[in-house]
Amino acid sequence: MLTESFEIEQTNKVVVARLTGKDLSGQTMQELIERLNDKMRYDNALYFVLDMKTVQFVASACIGPLVVFLQDLEHVRGRIALANCVPNVQFLFKVTRLDTVFAMYEDVEEACAEIVG
Repeated sequence: MLTESFEIEQTNKVVVARLTGKDLSGQTMQELIERLNDKMRYDNALYFVLDMKTVQFVASACIGPLVVFLQDLEHVRGRIALANCVPNVQFLFKVTRLDTVFAMYEDVEEACAEIVG
């Protein structure tokens, strides 16, 4: 396993994953999704916020695992949101039309409040 480029915090059923790297690779996303799946399966987490504040580039290999995780969440009525996305990252989600699938928020607090409510 590579050095993790994320930090995960859980409060009740809400998990906030703070990405700490500038570039988000497919490998990092796969590792993150595995950890989030564990939180969903073993720690009863239902709501996930990815804090993308430091991310400047998202590899296209990240999209597949993220969509699969979203589908897994739908089976347990969970939700996922993205927060603090820089314009480059927002553009990727708009071009791929994933901005209609993944809720995007200005900050983590707003994302947490919206997806739980």
